[in-house]
Amino acid sequence: MGHPLHTNGNSPTNGISHESESGPSSSSNNHASSSSSSSIVPGSLPPHVTSSIRPIRPSGHLMYEDDRDWTEQHEGLVDDAKESIDDGMDEDGLIDDRASKRRSTGRPGVGGGKRMPVEREEAVRLMLQGLRDIGYHQAADVLEIESGYQLSSPSASDFQSAILGGRWSEALALLPELGIPITIQQEPESSGSSIASGKTKAIVAGKGTGSISGQANFLIAQQKYLEYLEVGQQKKALGVLRGELARVAKDQEVLHSLSGFMMCLDKDDLYERATWDGAQGASRRQLLEHLQAFISPQIMVPSRRLATLFDQARRNQQLSCLYHEEPESSSLYVDHKCESGQFPSVTTHVLADHSDEVWRIEWSPDGMFLASAGKDKTVVIWQLQPTPKEGGGTQYSVVPFVPLKRHADAVDAMAWSPDGKTLVTGADKNVFVWNAKTGEEKPKPSASSQHGDMISAIQWLPDGSEFIVASMDCKVVFYTPEGHMLRQWSAFPLQLNDFVITPDGKRIVAITTHLKRVSHNDKLKQAMSARPADESETTPAVPVIGPNGGPIQPFQYATMEHSIAVIRIADHEIIDWSQDLRCETTSIKISSDGRKVIVSCTPDEIQVWSIDPGLKYVRKHSGHVQGHFLIRSCFGAPKDRFVLSGSEDGHVYVWQGSSPNPIEVLSGHKDVVNSVAWNPISSRRIFASCSDDHTIRIWQPPLTLGESTSSHNENDGIEGDGMKIAQDEGMIL
Repeated sequence: MGHPLHTNGNSPTNGISHESESGPSSSSNNHASSSSSSSIVPGSLPPHVTSSIRPIRPSGHLMYEDDRDWTEQHEGLVDDAKESIDDGMDEDGLIDDRASKRRSTGRPGVGGGKRMPVEREEAVRLMLQGLRDIGYHQAADVLEIESGYQLSSPSASDFQSAILGGRWSEALALLPELGIPITIQQEPESSGSSIASGKTKAIVAGKGTGSISGQANFLIAQQKYLEYLEVGQQKKALGVLRGELARVAKDQEVLHSLSGFMMCLDKDDLYERATWDGAQGASRRQLLEHLQAFISPQIMVPSRRLATLFDQARRNQQLSCLYHEEPESSSLYVDHKCESGQFPSVTTHVLADHSDEVWRIEWSPDGMFLASAGKDKTVVIWQLQPTPKEGGGTQYSVVPFVPLKRHADAVDAMAWSPDGKTLVTGADKNVFVWNAKTGEEKPKPSASSQHGDMISAIQWLPDGSEFIVASMDCKVVFYTPEGHMLRQWSAFPLQLNDFVITPDGKRIVAITTHLKRVSHNDKLKQAMSARPADESETTPAVPVIGPNGGPIQPFQYATMEHSIAVIRIADHEIIDWSQDLRCETTSIKISSDGRKVIVSCTPDEIQVWSIDPGLKYVRKHSGHVQGHFLIRSCFGAPKDRFVLSGSEDGHVYVWQGSSPNPIEVLSGHKDVVNSVAWNPISSRRIFASCSDDHTIRIWQPPLTLGESTSSHNENDGIEGDGMKIAQDEGMIL
């Protein structure tokens, strides 16, 4: 509950004295909840003022009496969706009864409709608590007299004062008046219940505390015990441990942990080991809040209840806001709403340097460079160039920075080093290490590749000391930043189709294919983890002749299981594992906090999984099209509120939070959108997409009405080496 008492300027005593146990202390709060006190303390009103206040007794019991027929009003609003409202008037000039149930009351401030009824007593008591919490005690006194409602009963006020003042015997004696019997029922060991919600420190007094009475007694005795230790009174603390705590806590582990605090060297050692801040800290207030869980709110209003309701309303509005990004607070005067215009939904640049399908895009860690790669065996690094914008802020132009053209095969794997100075790319079975600033390839330590099949994924350790490459031959190879092999794993029979590394650098989270070799003649569907080959490139199967002159039944891979595996890097042990996902997985991305991943699957699904503390399916997003190609999705915005994905229908799809259906479907590309990537510097609100139409698109929020677009030509122009400016949206990044 909030603080319903005036203070005389002194704080509760530190530690425990004989006086505090024998009765109320002069240093504790002692203002009664009623304003009839004869003594005047700072913050109270003089008697002649309080006696002049006239009590108001409105009829009924609701905060707004015209909400008394809310149920009928609510049903009427539902009916409105099925038939039109008859808002005519009868012959006597009165509103038709049916219409009166469906039309708004017109009361100002409620948006033209009624709200769920609120009990007047509850509303007034919460106002009283809020006023006292922020220090308006005189206003609270007036409201108590005028309304006739009190924030707390005298026993509840005395109990709060006793807890905050450290008068434990008085607090225990008041428990029966608060609905908690003082008799402790001895219950069998198996009936012990957890009171994790009642902990005031790291110790969970969860087992064997028995009834509500036992739990309340345990919490008070625990605080009393720690405060005795805080002031160095080990003998009294030992008495509490043996005489009170041992009586209500049947769990020997809890008692053992508490008894260990007797060995603390000083107060600081006690604070650290018990995760407790002492009598002068917040521990007594926290104890009161935990004890209120056992007390009816009719007797004692939960602490800071009005502020809690405000916070819940604000958070609920932000969570339900489709476009909310920033965690800033919002006004209580109006419902929170972010405009869709703040979302990067407009193409500002079309980058057209590639001569074939673009498969992959990745931003550098500082968000100033974008690498793109694809079927034309080329990687292009693009640079954002900031320029001041009229009226404040920054805009960016996008220019080609350096091309990397020494690949002999199509490129579909790459990763930036954490410092942004090195880019590693994978083309077929070969690994290339590039100086991202000069475009020079670093010398290869060996002419032969360590990989016997196509490279599927590349990732750097967060500290930049190594990078890891997975390939479809079930190998995982660790390299130095210069490209020297350090060690390798054989993951057979698991293929790592794609993987990410947790921010602590200790775990790999991979989407895997469990290979099953069986003998059969069926022609297999090509794995989604590989790009589909042209028919002209398909090699016909060559029959193998056995000793008797007949063909040997070939070994093929049967229907494969697709799973998520969490692998500890230190000993390459699989520490968590999902069941068969029953869908083919194509890519995985990890959130910025490292607690969840998104997995792109066919057909037409993006799955969200929690990986901390354990691997757990959370939800799925759908609406896009993915059935034949490898598509890479990503998180977006601060705190990863958005999920973005390409689609085989040429659109970019955006989901927010827990919404299963997309909130945005962005048009622009003319073919399959293979990958999307959100700029890591969230304040820029930029993301990129790439497509089989040979282009990369840069997306930004729409221009404000005051910004001019007259400098652009009517038709799409070309800037630099094949960079198109999207004129239809009319904005240069």
